[in-house]
Amino acid sequence: MDRKTLVLAISIGMICAIGPLATDMYLGAMPLMATSLSTTAATIQLSVMTFFSGFTIGQMFYGPISDRTGRKPIIYVALAIFCLSSFGCLTASTGEQLLVWRFIQGVGGSIGMVIGTAIIRDTHTGSAATKLMSMVMLVIGVAPILAPFAGSLILKIANWQMIFVLLGCYAALCLLVVAIWLPETRLPADRASSKPSRALITYGGLLISRNFIPYAGTMALVQGGFFAYIAGSSFMLMTVYGLSAISYSIIFSTNAIGLGIGTQICNRFATRFGVKAAVRGSVLLYTVIALVLVATQLTGTDSLTVTCILMFILVMSIGGIMPGCNVLAMEAHGTIAGTAAALAGGLSFGAGALSSFVLGLLENGTALPLVSVMAGCGILAVLVTQVFFEDRQETTVPEKA
Repeated sequence: MDRKTLVLAISIGMICAIGPLATDMYLGAMPLMATSLSTTAATIQLSVMTFFSGFTIGQMFYGPISDRTGRKPIIYVALAIFCLSSFGCLTASTGEQLLVWRFIQGVGGSIGMVIGTAIIRDTHTGSAATKLMSMVMLVIGVAPILAPFAGSLILKIANWQMIFVLLGCYAALCLLVVAIWLPETRLPADRASSKPSRALITYGGLLISRNFIPYAGTMALVQGGFFAYIAGSSFMLMTVYGLSAISYSIIFSTNAIGLGIGTQICNRFATRFGVKAAVRGSVLLYTVIALVLVATQLTGTDSLTVTCILMFILVMSIGGIMPGCNVLAMEAHGTIAGTAAALAGGLSFGAGALSSFVLGLLENGTALPLVSVMAGCGILAVLVTQVFFEDRQETTVPEKA
């Protein structure tokens, strides 16, 4: 791996990690936040949904604009929004105020994946793009490993508001990294040919493109299940199974390691068998495990140990799905990479917001609603991969020594 690629992967990964950090760092504090703000657990869970909603909307604008202006200017704007809204979150005195600040925070934080995916498409294609995306996912994977621990440690020495202070400082650090190390990857000639005003027309074309929607749709469905896991895992493990904040952080971080393992396994399989085959296999594994989780809940054979083992495998399979789907969705859309990445991300986080909302409606004090939502998303994803994935022109590229 050359130094230039490594710096690019780390820089993109740091920006993309803003999303996981902003969701995972405060999960262990959610029960405490409900008490502190004199609100319900459901309201605090809604802060995940409002963040995802802001995430969805922000991406839809950032992608087309970055195609026209270049990648770096819009990164500066978005990181500034995230930084300021993070400090706004700590001033919230009611649950409703928190929801507003979390929405704005989501708008700023959405810059990560849309611009990261676009930059990868600007600079790489095919298996090289899959490899770089896997490297970026590995960097991003550090965030959900460290974030819950960082949040729990902060709660040991300070109040929950300090979590958002740390998030604001991290955004400021990312601004510095972008200014110093991240190159501008959008060529002037490509910028001149881009028209943000045509974004709606472009989005419409992408939504009916067989080179885009099957892959972006699969990613959205799996992300829907994953975001339901993020929204519901703390209350499930801490309330249903009685774990402490630290114990929950350990389990959540362990699953995050599985996510990183999944990305690397996907990279190996994609190199040997093709990206589509790797995605199909990962989606099938995800769905089977989710259905087993549902079965354990329905039959009363669930336990903390069984649930945690199955969740680890399930999250690992998600790590095998996301890089491949991203690459497949972007492959044929290099000239509108930002717009395509924005729509793919918007679909994913829109699905995440919807699944989090549905989870809140189904909440009954057990783990069944969570695993049922995840299983439902998996079944739909399997149908998409089996019916709409086209195998023509699927190639494999040997790894370089």
